[in-house]
Amino acid sequence: MTAPSDAGDRRSPRPEGSDDSRQPDDSCLHSRLQEMSSRLEALEAENHLLRTLVDTLPDILFIKDAKGLFRYANRTLTDFYGTSREDIVGRDDSHYTVLSKFERETVFEDATDGTTGEVNHFRSIKQPFHDIHGQPLVAVLAHNITIEVREHERKTRQIDHIYDTSLEGFWDWNILTSSVTHNRRWSQILGIPESELSNSLEEFASLLHPEDKPETMIAIQDCMAGKTAYYHRHRMLTRGGDVVWVIDKGDVIERDSEGNPLRMIGSITDITRIVESEALLHQHSRFDSLTKLANRATLIDSLQQAIIITDARDTHGALIFIDLDHFKKINDLLGHTTGDHLLIEVAHRLSSTVRDSDLVARFGGDEFVILVQPLSHDPQTACRELDELMERLQQALNQPYSLLGPQSQPLQHHSSASLGSIMFHDRHLSAEELIRRADIAMYRAKEAGRNQTVRFDPSMRVELERAVQLENDLRCAIENEELYVELQPQFDRGLKLVGAECLLRWRHAKLGNISPYEFIPLAEKSQLIDSLGDWVLEQACKLLEDWQKGTAFARIYLSVNVSVKQLDSPHYVGNVAKALSQHTLDPQYLQLELTENVFATDMPATVARMHELRSLGLRLSLDDFGTGFSSLTYIKHLPFDELKVDRSFVNDLENDEMNRRMVNFMVQLGRELGMCVVAEGVEPPPDSANCCWRWVVMPCRAI
Repeated sequence: MTAPSDAGDRRSPRPEGSDDSRQPDDSCLHSRLQEMSSRLEALEAENHLLRTLVDTLPDILFIKDAKGLFRYANRTLTDFYGTSREDIVGRDDSHYTVLSKFERETVFEDATDGTTGEVNHFRSIKQPFHDIHGQPLVAVLAHNITIEVREHERKTRQIDHIYDTSLEGFWDWNILTSSVTHNRRWSQILGIPESELSNSLEEFASLLHPEDKPETMIAIQDCMAGKTAYYHRHRMLTRGGDVVWVIDKGDVIERDSEGNPLRMIGSITDITRIVESEALLHQHSRFDSLTKLANRATLIDSLQQAIIITDARDTHGALIFIDLDHFKKINDLLGHTTGDHLLIEVAHRLSSTVRDSDLVARFGGDEFVILVQPLSHDPQTACRELDELMERLQQALNQPYSLLGPQSQPLQHHSSASLGSIMFHDRHLSAEELIRRADIAMYRAKEAGRNQTVRFDPSMRVELERAVQLENDLRCAIENEELYVELQPQFDRGLKLVGAECLLRWRHAKLGNISPYEFIPLAEKSQLIDSLGDWVLEQACKLLEDWQKGTAFARIYLSVNVSVKQLDSPHYVGNVAKALSQHTLDPQYLQLELTENVFATDMPATVARMHELRSLGLRLSLDDFGTGFSSLTYIKHLPFDELKVDRSFVNDLENDEMNRRMVNFMVQLGRELGMCVVAEGVEPPPDSANCCWRWVVMPCRAI
């Protein structure tokens, strides 16, 4: 371009094709300005949106440079510090440091709330980057986890409280370092102060009971090998040496890449009281609580084992069944406490007399059983050994006993026992059968007069089987009409019929007539005597009712025998009263005959029942007088109307001077006491003084 001339500011027109034709016109420039303005507005809107988004984030977001100075901070951060963005940019809060390495990382950090002054906990993600100028910066997104941390801490405190106050003794074993940590309860169980624990596996091993240590360590090794979880019951020792029973359980919770155990946790539970209770229950289930001897269950188990052992070793064993004689008298006269003292002393004597290999058991009540093993393989030698032991036992039991009677008064008591035994050699007989046979032998000893020893004989088994069969058949005898009553007439000196005695008879459908000396004892043992006695009484009442309807027998009295077992029953008097009420008869012609065995029972109760029977209007007779337990003192106070002299005194009366004297004494006694006297077994009428006699003629069929 040339400089303008002096002629003025006029410009000459531009020639066509000059460079000025390429410059934009005004409209084009305006369009571009509008476009740029629109872009700026869009960028500002976008920036505003981003700032709004970032400022409304619940998490803290900021950018720092390499010096740790804030280059940017969102509103969440400025609100947290209680400041403004302008005040914080360019400053360092010392909480969020720059990365040590130019890599992304996640960290947990704390910061103090500028408003409340409380410490908050954050989970921060730090992402490094470069700005447009290549300067390193780090963007931090921090999520406030204070609520979660506090909840976690609360739960942790709860767990720690449970951990320390639990009844479980927790342990945590670091296998690599061989260190073990425990809670407070663990040390309490073992009575060791926490300060004295070394927290080592060796310490744990040293506290194990020596007898339980090998199995316990094997169980731990099996758990570490992954075979099974650790669960073991064993004993541990306190510092004082006391034994503590525990259940110890746990498992491996960490292993390395090769499966080797790294960490094992578990707990112990103190079960000492449970074990003691189990032992007590075992004691009660296997041993007698009074005598501390083995009980029936233990005896049977031991006997079953003894049968196997004797068979395998070709030796003999034996059972001795012992029953104390007249033990019931001790309880009745001196009380059950004295009876218990006697049983304890008997148990002590038996245990002191037998060998260590023998077992003494209380079978029940006053019955004891001794399992004797081993005896010689030679039968004769074994029998001799058994007899010698039974003799020693009998001698020990016959020695006087020093007991405490009522009001703890010391007394000397003499007692005896009946012993029955059986030997065994093989498995031919069961434990129950051996006990049964020894029991049979014992009852034979009682029948032989008590204070006897009897060895079982096979013939006893035959008799027992007959007795069992008769007992079963006797239960059905009344229904099958196999029982009947014979009448034994009684005459006075002039042979005038004055009375009769009801005698129960049994005509068995297959075996024929069964002796009352055989079936009456069976009835007494099997509790059938009550029903049999009631049946006989009913027959007697029917017969008296018929006689008293104007017949020649209207003034004939009828006697009924009464067993001591019946009189012992608290229902007997009521049964008699019921039978009388069901018939129209004069009860003074009904007479109940009692044997002298009534003197061996509970006398106060017996006397009371006898007076009750007399109050019903009937008569009482003392049968078999002179053969049993008669006491003149008792006879004087008992309401008997009649004495029956036993036939043993009447037999050979003409040739036996002593019997004549005894009979004269009994007659005189009855006269003085105002009783009638009846002699059993008299056949021809004797030439005797003019006294109240009733002659018994035997046998005679029913009237």
